[in-house]
This record gives sequence, C-alpha cells and structure tokens, in this order.
Amino acid sequence: MNRRPALRLLAFLLCALLLLPAPILASDAYDSNVPDNLTADHIRGEAAILINADTGDVLFEKNADDLHYPASTTKIMTVLLGILMGDLESTVVTTPSAVTLGEENASTIPLEVGQEINFKDLLYATMVASGNDGANLIAETISGSQEQFAALMNEAAYNYGCFNTHFTNAHGLHNDYHLSTARDLATIAKEAMQNETFREIAQLSTFVLPRNNTNEGRRLTSRDNIFKSRSEVAEDQQYYFEYATGIKTGFYSLAGYCYVGSAYKDGIHLISVVLKETSYKRCFTDTIRMFNYGFSQYISTSVEEIYRQNPKVIDISGFALDDMDLGRLELDIHKMDSAANDHLVGLVSKPDSHLQEYNTRTQFQFTRTLEAPISAGETIGIMTYSPVDGSEPIEYELIASRSVERRAAIAPSLAEILQFSENDPNPFPKFSLELLFLMLLPVLAVALLMFLLFKLFTRKRKPKLKQKRGYKTRYFR
Repeated sequence: MNRRPALRLLAFLLCALLLLPAPILASDAYDSNVPDNLTADHIRGEAAILINADTGDVLFEKNADDLHYPASTTKIMTVLLGILMGDLESTVVTTPSAVTLGEENASTIPLEVGQEINFKDLLYATMVASGNDGANLIAETISGSQEQFAALMNEAAYNYGCFNTHFTNAHGLHNDYHLSTARDLATIAKEAMQNETFREIAQLSTFVLPRNNTNEGRRLTSRDNIFKSRSEVAEDQQYYFEYATGIKTGFYSLAGYCYVGSAYKDGIHLISVVLKETSYKRCFTDTIRMFNYGFSQYISTSVEEIYRQNPKVIDISGFALDDMDLGRLELDIHKMDSAANDHLVGLVSKPDSHLQEYNTRTQFQFTRTLEAPISAGETIGIMTYSPVDGSEPIEYELIASRSVERRAAIAPSLAEILQFSENDPNPFPKFSLELLFLMLLPVLAVALLMFLLFKLFTRKRKPKLKQKRGYKTRYFR
C-alpha cells in the first residue's frame, strides 16, 4: 500500500488548520459571573477606557490613545461650555445658520428659524435629542460664530489636559481634523460630571420641550434610553444598567457607534468610553462589562457600617454592684444628617485603606460625664467624620444602648455637689452645731498654727559654756 498520498493529505490538513484563525477558547470567553476577569478581547470596540471619576485613575483601557472621530460625543464639551458661559435664564432665537447642517440625515431637535427657546431648555434638548442644530445655536450664542466656538472648545480641551483632541465644530459631524481619543473624552466627561447642572442633564433619557412661538413643543427621547431606563421590552432588558447616570451617544458611518457613559454605586463613580462599535447595543454591552469590572475593583462601605462592626465601648463609673457588665457601656450610633454621603471606598488590592481613613478622620467628643446613672437612648457624645474631599464634616450621635444604674451607697461627685448647691433655693445653710463646728474649725486651725510659730521663734536659747584655756606643764630635758 502506498502511504505517500495519505501522508501528503494529512500534512495538507494540518497546514490548513494552522492557517485558520485560532478559535476563542472557552476559558477566554467573557463570564459575567467573574467581571474582574475582563480583557481587551472582551471589548468589541476599537478603543475603550474606564476611569474613576473622582480620582481620574485609569482602571481599564484598550487603545485609549488612538485617534478616532468622536461624533456626537463632541456635544459633551458643547453643552458644558454652554452651562459655564451662557445665561441659563435667557431666551435665544434660532438663526438660519444654526439649522443649516450640510447633511440630510443629521439628527436635529428640530429647531425652526425664528423659534424662541429658553437657553437652558436648548441645552437639555441638544443633549437628549443629540440635536446638531441645537449645538450650532449654542455655539453662536456663546461665541458669536461656530468657528470661534470651536476655538474655545480647543482651548478648554487643552486646559483639561486633552492634548490629542482637536474640534472643528460644536456638533461632531464629520471633518477630517475633528478628532479625539478615548482617554481625552473620558477626561472631558470627568470635568463635565463635576457640574451639577450637567449631571442633571446627562442622566435624562427623555425631555419635553415646552410650547413656544412656532410650535406646540415636543417630547424628545435619547438614544441611550434603554441603557438608562428599564424597558418594558424583554429583549432590551439586557442593555439596561441600574447604576447608569448618563451621558452621551454618537454615530456616523466613519466614526462608528460611540458611547461615553457614567455610573455611580455605593460611593464609586465611574466614567467609560467606547469608540467605533458596530451598534449602540454593543456599546452598551461593552460599557456594562467595563462598569462591572470597575465596581469589582473596589470595596465600598460607610462610616456607619464600619462603626457598627466595631462599636465604641466606654467604662461608666459609679455603677450599681449588681450590674452584669460592670459599668461597660456599648454606644449606638445615629447619623444626624441622613442624606450626608459617608461612603468609604478602598481598592480590593488595598483592603485596609478605608479602615485607615476611618481611623484617621473620625473624632469622639463626650457631652456628659461618664458616671451613672445613665438611661438607655441618652446621647453620650458626638462622633465627627471629616471627608477626604474637604466637604462639610458629618456628625453622629453616640447613644447609650442600655441603662446603667447608680450604686446606692456612693459618695456624691464634685459635679453633683455643685449642681445641688446651684439648685438649692436657700443660698445660706441652716444654723446647726455641725455648721458652727465647720465654721470654727478653720479659725482654730489657723490660731493653733500661729501659736506654734510664736513659740518657735520666741523660745530662750541656753548660753554655750566657754572653755577656759589652761596651761599644761611641759617638761624639758
């Protein structure tokens, strides 16, 4: 039997297998149950990044410095500058140049020439509807022209540290020189989300534009509605993220689908960017993967929770002899301002960091003497936590968890004596032999002391006897 053809066929098949794309191993597939195993291969966008919005720390990245067209994510900078530099209560009038876009399929609010609109409503509508006409009107309102506003955008980007970003317009429609990176867009979003008005706009998935001089108004819906709002459609539930807080989508053919996202959970604020995806749903899927990865990197707790795990225990003096705990009293805690944010966040790689922050930034002050009797529920002191970000200190009442009875035959404390004296309606004590003795005792003591001193200094000293000098007989030889 000639084996050469069979060997040649086998060799051919082996070579073909080697030339085929390597299949993704089961171990390399994304597992939502293990979110901290995220790799760059699990993100389908061409570029991505995830940062901590409070510190700016980069938690995950993929080609984060590659240049891409940012599309309508450009409007993050546009709306932010509108908030910072515009009069939110003013009314603006839509110009012909604002509604001239040059592209038939460009998204609009839409605005009509001569339409009067409140400037704050314009910002809301531009962000929610991704209105390119609204972005143009914002630019003209702030800088007088779209070209001058683009220069302002570039100046702001440079000041934020975005050195790989160049804007040529306020809306994000295509221009060969209108470019940015995932890292720079995350930085711009970080700056924007520090502004309260921007945060309010960014989290909206719908907005109703009020009636105006040209139309009855309209209801607008954002393209990331299924990401920020729970959908009634079962198919869309997988793209909903309960911790999402914004912010902006973007798309045109050369840019692909883009999304800059924000999420907040238990004191952890994250910002993500994905660029050049193949669909919005893939944008949301990759964003959710990055957010779950980011949250898995932190340990989140609170000052209250740490205290309850190791509550303050104090020793009360003067406790009754039948007290089972011998005067030891555990203190409960109550946050005086329930809305105050006392979350403590630490990296999983540094599990003790939040405990160190708690220990170094909390102070205890007792508001009464630690003596019996003490009633359950009585406020014993105040604990104060000073946040790292320099915001207002947060105070907690320290409350007695149980009653501590006073020992029956114990001498009154100085504080009790003073309090008794202050509360006595008669400022002068009643006359008695005991009172007379107490009043005369100091006088007698002083008199005795003076007598002893007098006797000491006036006693006669005996004269010393002088020795007579005599001559002793000397013998000479």
